[in-house]
Amino acid sequence: MQQYTTDIMIIGGGASGLAAAVAAKRFCPELSVMILERNSRVGKKILATGNGRCNLGNISTDSRYYYGSCKKYWNTIVEQTQPAEAFFQSMGLYCRRESDGRLYPCSNQAASVLDALRLTIEQEGISDVCYCLVSDIQQTESGILAKTTQGDFLASAAIVTTGGFAAPKTGSDGSAFSWLLNLGHHCNTPKPALVPFLTKPVLLRLLKGIRLSAEVTAISENGTVLAVDTGEVQFTERTISGICVMNLSAACVGQEPAAICLRLLPEIPEQRLLPLLWELYGVRTNWKLEDWLTGLLPKKAGIQLLRSAGIAMSMDTPVYEITPQQLEQVAKTILSWKFPVLSRGSWQEAQVTSGGIPAEEIDADLQSRLVNGLFFAGEILDFHGNCGGYNLNWAWQSGQFSGENAAKQILQKRGDTV
Repeated sequence: MQQYTTDIMIIGGGASGLAAAVAAKRFCPELSVMILERNSRVGKKILATGNGRCNLGNISTDSRYYYGSCKKYWNTIVEQTQPAEAFFQSMGLYCRRESDGRLYPCSNQAASVLDALRLTIEQEGISDVCYCLVSDIQQTESGILAKTTQGDFLASAAIVTTGGFAAPKTGSDGSAFSWLLNLGHHCNTPKPALVPFLTKPVLLRLLKGIRLSAEVTAISENGTVLAVDTGEVQFTERTISGICVMNLSAACVGQEPAAICLRLLPEIPEQRLLPLLWELYGVRTNWKLEDWLTGLLPKKAGIQLLRSAGIAMSMDTPVYEITPQQLEQVAKTILSWKFPVLSRGSWQEAQVTSGGIPAEEIDADLQSRLVNGLFFAGEILDFHGNCGGYNLNWAWQSGQFSGENAAKQILQKRGDTV
């Protein structure tokens, strides 16, 4: 097959790959940069973010929103690269700041983000090769050699930006790990992250479609608190979901939760809850149980909560038949409503991958410690964040970082001034 050569080869035309290409070319316009993309066009996954609006980042780069062994490199990367808002402004794309610091293009269209990147790549003279599936990469005396469906590609430096396993329909199926393993690399156990949790369907029959504000806690088998978040919980016929719940799936890296606990009515202090239920008992003493908690909770949620609290009597029973012990149990359930976790959501549901190439196998410049000239960026590394634009922060900034460092290395090897 034909062999092509380039100075810098980007394997994967997603967010981090596009950022790496732009950064490398801007750092040294004389270097040739080529993107290898398995899909029909670059940036396919970008179009699916933020429900088509593209939550392209977050104004916060606080490390507390991130997890994984490569977290130790994050603050250095932040200091040496442009944040998402400035990076896109340099391409003429302006952002709107929304709640929780989320960034969206002013157009509210993900296509605008991809167009800005695509046209910048074209303007900078960066080439892309689509329908190009990499089957193997090798270290040679001449550089990094990629074996692909479009031929062989040889580069002085290569940046792997293939993503992880999340959303495989976009091409992120984890296939890169097979040839990275052949080079001696390892992968910290990959798990779907930013996913809902599956629980017992019988607990969800009345809750499907309901949204509740709550403090959510992931707990282990022995009751240890693994992670806590607050927000709107959503229920489907098989899962407990919502941004706050998905954040728990990102935070629970080392240990799987045995249950998700909801602290409902978080605006009501704990010491106020029991007196409030007694007040409601007095005001609605002749009402049916099914209507007792209406107003505090949606009616169906109130009924399910009573069942979960062990209230087995008919929901047509008048409220005055509730015993003090039962009322106290209702209060306890409001404070800690447990849903056993059967499993995480699937890779098809996942927004990001937990796990990846570990920090001990890469240097602070995101270059492989095993293969000189091989760099990484984005989801392929053991690093991920919460919902809200944090993972795209990582994609853009780790991409810029690797792109510049790859360019610097080539110039240093050639004896040029950096």
